[in-house]
Order: sequence, then C-alpha cells, then structure tokens
Amino acid sequence: MILFKLLALPITAPAAGIKYCIDKVVEFAEHEMTDDEPVREQLLELQLDLEEGRVTEDEYTERETVLLARLREVREYRKQLAREAAEASAAAQGEERTVVIEVPEELE
Repeated sequence: MILFKLLALPITAPAAGIKYCIDKVVEFAEHEMTDDEPVREQLLELQLDLEEGRVTEDEYTERETVLLARLREVREYRKQLAREAAEASAAAQGEERTVVIEVPEELE
C-alpha cells in the first residue's frame, strides 16, 4: 500500500493541490457572498459623499438602490444557507424541527 502511494505521488500530489486550491476559492467566494460589511461600508461612504457634495441626490438615489439590493441579496443568501443547514441537521438526526416564536405581551 505504501509503495502504491509513493509510485502514485506524481499524480496524486498535483491533484490534491488543485483540490485544495479549488476548496479555498470556494471558501473565499462563500465568505464574499455572506459578508455584508463591505456593502454597509459603501453605503456609509455614499452617505458621506452626499453630505460633502461629491454626489448629487439623483446619483445618491441610484447608487443607494443598487447597494440596498445587494445587501438584501446577501441577507437572503445567509438565510437560505441557515435554512439548508437546519434542514440538513434535522434530516441527519431523523427528526422534525419545530420553531416557536414568542410574542412579547405588549405586542399582543
């Protein structure tokens, strides 16, 4: 078995390296899809640009619309991942999950 691994090393080592690189790219892309901090920073910068007069109201409205849409996409994607993870863990445990939402008394 060890002899086979040593003989196959010229083939398996590059394949393992490629798989590692692909996994890292996927991990980075996943992080970018779930991180809303850059979008929030862009919104703050846009607000500052408006206050300092570097952008007009129309430009601000257009860019804000795009950024808010992107922020919604990120948050929806995060919710989707959370739902999928919950379903996967429930299916793996063979049980059904129930969600209980408690409403504060002052809202009733």
